[in-house]
Amino acid sequence: KIIVVREDHRKADKEHYCINTIVAIDPTTGEQNILIEGADFYKSVASRGNKLMYVSWDMPNMPWDTTSLSKAELVMKDGKLVCENIMLLQTGNSILQATIPRDDSYLYLCDRQGYYNVWKSGNDSNPHYEIEQESGFPYGWIFGMPGYAFVESKTQVVIGAKKNLLLVDYSSPQNLVQDLTDICTQQNYKFQVFANVLCHESIVYFIGLGDAAHLPTLAHIDLNTASLTVYNDNSLPQNLSRYISHPENICFPSGDGKAYGFYYPPHNPDYEGKKGTKPPLLIKVHGGPTGMTDSSLNLKIQYFTSRGFAVFDLDYRGSSGYGRDFRRKLYKMWGVYDLDDAVNAANYLVNEGLVDPEMLAVSGGSSGGYTTMAVLVFRNTFKAGVSYYGISDLKLLAQDTHKFEARYLDQMVGKLPEDEAIYNERSPYEHVDKITGALGFLQGSDDKVVPPPQSRSMHGEVKTKGLPTYYIEFEGEGHGFVKEDSVKRAIYSEILFYSKVFGFVLADEPAYDIDFDNI
Repeated sequence: KIIVVREDHRKADKEHYCINTIVAIDPTTGEQNILIEGADFYKSVASRGNKLMYVSWDMPNMPWDTTSLSKAELVMKDGKLVCENIMLLQTGNSILQATIPRDDSYLYLCDRQGYYNVWKSGNDSNPHYEIEQESGFPYGWIFGMPGYAFVESKTQVVIGAKKNLLLVDYSSPQNLVQDLTDICTQQNYKFQVFANVLCHESIVYFIGLGDAAHLPTLAHIDLNTASLTVYNDNSLPQNLSRYISHPENICFPSGDGKAYGFYYPPHNPDYEGKKGTKPPLLIKVHGGPTGMTDSSLNLKIQYFTSRGFAVFDLDYRGSSGYGRDFRRKLYKMWGVYDLDDAVNAANYLVNEGLVDPEMLAVSGGSSGGYTTMAVLVFRNTFKAGVSYYGISDLKLLAQDTHKFEARYLDQMVGKLPEDEAIYNERSPYEHVDKITGALGFLQGSDDKVVPPPQSRSMHGEVKTKGLPTYYIEFEGEGHGFVKEDSVKRAIYSEILFYSKVFGFVLADEPAYDIDFDNI
């Protein structure tokens, strides 16, 4: 049998969510029978022999809030595989991954002590191997992105951390066998993130994200020979690498603490800015809002830096990758801390003398689009911004989005209907009369996460107010653009919009006709 998580949309409509279950599929007949049901969501299903383990959670929790780890016995009854003796093992923390190694214990990735570390059954007071950084790629709630894997032939587990790939003995705690990162660096591969870690016999597979000048790398390490094999050349052609801007990791003070980000200076060996001037700044705001950024190659950022912009890729308070306490700072504060951190990042760079205070722009997608709109409405720091499929009305989002994020805002903003006033207070659409900067909108026609009315209505209000704006709706695109023409037209329109607002001429003006309003 094949055991999977099933998301059943056959009876889903505006009043009913899809139904998530764990099912067994007969590979011969295709017949499915439900093994586990009742929770809103399931992930990280693992089995060994007659044992089954899985992670589950219920709304309003998100998987980085609180999940549960359970086990069950698999038995055959009347020719069907069923589960018996279902037992809850762990709850109250965020558990993102669970596995069953061959010694009858179980391992799980949990943030109980502040960072996602690997824990082992029988010891609930300390992680099996503790490091003060996130173990496992922080987007562990996404299917198919394991943060660790055990070596089947040995009592060892390989942990993909933010900057290290660690081989650990799971038969005894805090027993580091080898830092596999050294094998990579010895061959001049300096990976910043080790993601999608998988093991087959003595081979460890992973995707390595390098610095801003290198492509993601699919690779494996042979534990028997301590050798690295790379499946793709991760270096950029010389005609491209010479244009790469290398970022500086910056920590800056903001509010009650600090926030982070990567500063990319403008860089193009074929051009230089006018003497006595400073570059325009583009603050990039990631999605989520419980997302994160990193310093690996981002061609969209490099597009701007090669054309004279300084770019700051922001990790505001509430971003992943810095531990549970930092991630939870955004609880009830979305629409406050992210705005403050965007403003404080811009002010920090202005005070450092790195950018022009009269040419500050901001952009982001999804929740980053919300921050873009909100910071232009509720703050007076930025002169322009572009929202990619952003949220203008928080209450409308809570009422009209997909199941996974249907109760996301309970933690980020508050509960409805009792906190409706906060939703209205932080919704850009409800206060569009306060906006003073230029604001553009890019939207997919088929977006089910943030439907088009969120952008259409806000654009109409900004246009009526007489401010520079534009709106492009990409036919057939969803929550994120994937078609080549859509990606090109979006980024071309964005930089052209800034050039019109800031009053400069692009050296390579895009070959697209963009209809701007009030310019």
